[in-house]
Amino acid sequence: MKKVMLTVIAALLVSTSYAQFTMGPKVGLSASKIELDHLTIDGQTLSSGNATAGFHVGAFARITLGGLYIQPEALFTQTGGKVELDNGVFKDIRELEFNKLDVPVMVGTKFAGIFRLQAGPTISILLDAEAEGLDQEIESGYEDATIGYQAGVGVDLWNLVVDVKYEGNLSTFGNELFGFETDQRNNQWIVSVGFKLF
Repeated sequence: MKKVMLTVIAALLVSTSYAQFTMGPKVGLSASKIELDHLTIDGQTLSSGNATAGFHVGAFARITLGGLYIQPEALFTQTGGKVELDNGVFKDIRELEFNKLDVPVMVGTKFAGIFRLQAGPTISILLDAEAEGLDQEIESGYEDATIGYQAGVGVDLWNLVVDVKYEGNLSTFGNELFGFETDQRNNQWIVSVGFKLF
C-alpha cells in the first residue's frame, strides 16, 4: 500500500512539473440574439428580432498539460437582443438587455504553434434583465442560472490570447415575456482578447 501511495504521489509531482499555468484579464465584444418560437395571442404575435451588440470583461486562467489545456473564465457579460410585437397594424420592436456572470470552462488543443481549437460548458448567472421602454425589470420571466456551451477557435500571439466562439443555451433561459409563455434562448457570437500576465 505504501509503495502504491508513493507511486501515485510521484506521478502527480511529475505531471505537475510538466504542466504550464497562465492567467490574465480578458475583454471582448459580442453579437447576441434572442431565439424564440413565433407566438400569437389575441391577434398579437411575438417573434425574434435582430441581434444586438454586447460586451464582456473579466479574467481567464489556463492550465496546459501535454497537448491539451483547460481554460476557465469568469466574465461580467452584457448581452441582449430584439423582439417584435406585431398586432397586425404596427410593429413594436423592443430591445432586451441582460447582465450576467458567465463562467465558461474551455477544453482545447493547440496546433501549428499558435492556433487553438476549444469547446466546453458554460454556466450563466443572471444579475438583471431589462426591456427598452419599461421602467421595471423583467427578471421574473428568466431563470436565475442556465447551462450552455461554447465552441470556437483561438490564436496565441506573444502574450495576447484571441478567441472567437459561439455560445448557445442547453436549457431554457426565459419562460415568459410580455404576457407570452416562451422558450427563450440567448445565443451569441463572441470575440475576445486576453493578455497573459505570466
